[in-house]
Amino acid sequence: MNDTIFLRGLEIECIIGFIEWERRVRQTVVIDLELPVDCRAASRVDEVHATLDYKKVAKRVIAFVSASEFKLVETPIWRSEERRVGKECRS
Repeated sequence: MNDTIFLRGLEIECIIGFIEWERRVRQTVVIDLELPVDCRAASRVDEVHATLDYKKVAKRVIAFVSASEFKLVETPIWRSEERRVGKECRS
């Protein structure tokens, strides 16, 4: 059984774009995440420590993206996924 936690509307400023003028200023990107999780264990014990801490996930994505520079808008989310930002974000 797979459940999904949605994090929508993360607004993050970063350097993004491939045209010179775009790379001179920080721009806002808006990221929506869908995190597949198995909520069975958390529902059995009814304890927050057993579920995904999506606040930690959001903070990790924000920290990573805001500290980075990208040419393509697709890159921040894929790089975040490669870094497995949701891994070990239990409460």
